[in-house]
Amino acid sequence: MTKNCINTIADFLKEDVEKISIITKLEVACVLDIRDIIFKKYSAPSISGTTLRTRFLTEKSYLETGIKRLDTILNGGIPIGFLTEVCGLAGSGKSQLCMQLAINSAKLSNSVIYIDTKGDFSAVRIQKILEAHGLSHKEMAIIMLNINIVQIFSMNDLICLLESIKTKKIVFDCLSLVILDSLPCLMFQHFGDNNKIGLKFLNIFVNLARCISNELRTCFICVNIETRWVDQEQVPDCNDEDYNFGEPAYCEIKNRCLGKYWRHIPVQVLSLQKTFESDTKSYINIKVIAENYNNPCSKLQCPISINYSGVF
Repeated sequence: MTKNCINTIADFLKEDVEKISIITKLEVACVLDIRDIIFKKYSAPSISGTTLRTRFLTEKSYLETGIKRLDTILNGGIPIGFLTEVCGLAGSGKSQLCMQLAINSAKLSNSVIYIDTKGDFSAVRIQKILEAHGLSHKEMAIIMLNINIVQIFSMNDLICLLESIKTKKIVFDCLSLVILDSLPCLMFQHFGDNNKIGLKFLNIFVNLARCISNELRTCFICVNIETRWVDQEQVPDCNDEDYNFGEPAYCEIKNRCLGKYWRHIPVQVLSLQKTFESDTKSYINIKVIAENYNNPCSKLQCPISINYSGVF
C-alpha cells in the first residue's frame, strides 16, 4: 500500500473504505471489520457523564496518611489516581515518612508496593515502629505481609515491573499505595551530555505510573532528591553615597532533581525540611510544605516529628 500513500494505521483509517477495498481486493464489509477491530483495540473507552458523576460521588479521592497534621494540609490525604512527590535534602526524613505511610496503609488491610532502588529498606525499622505501638506478633506479621518489597536497580527493570502490574501479570489484592524510593537513583545513570535515553525512560515511567494509579485507583508516591546551591554575589551598600559594593551576599538556591520535564508531573509535592535534631538524635522535627499543582496558589505547611515510634 506504500505506493498509494498508506504507510501507517492512521493513514489506513483516514482513507476511503471503497478505495482500500479496490487496492486490497477485499470486500467492503471485511475492510469495515478490520477498522472496527483497530478502533476497539486502540481507542480510548467512552464514558458517559452519568458514569463519571457516579464515580466521582462514590469513589474515594484520597488516601489518609494516618498523620493528622499532614492529612489536614492535604485536605484529607494523598490524592488517588495521581503522582505525588516527596522531596527534600539528604537526611530530611523522606524514607522514614514513606515507611510510615506504608505502615499506616497496610494497617487498613491494603496492599502496598514499596520499590527500593537504594537497597537500604529496613524491615527491622518497620518492626520496631510496630512494636512501639504495642502490636502483637500476629498483628505485626499481617501488616508486614501487606508491604511488598521489590528491589529495582535500573529503569528497564522498573518499566518491566510497572508493565506487569498494568497488564495484570502481577496482581496485588486491594492495592492502595505504590512507593518508589527513589527515582533519581535510577535516573542518575542516564544523566550526561546526551540525555535522550534518560528522557525516554522517564516519559515511559510517567505514562505507566499515571495509568496504574488511575486504573487501579491507587496513590503513587515518588521520592525525589533536593539539591542546595549557595551563590556568592556582590550587592551595593545603600548607606554609601557612592554606592560602593558592600560585603558579599550569599543566596541559597534549592532545586528538585530530574529536570524541567519532571517539574510539573506530580500533582502534589511534599517538601521536607529538617528544623531540629536532638543532641541524642532521639527525635527530629521536620517542616512539611505541601504544594498542589492543580492549585498553584495552595501552599500549606505543618510540623511533624520522627522518633523510634515512627512519624507523628
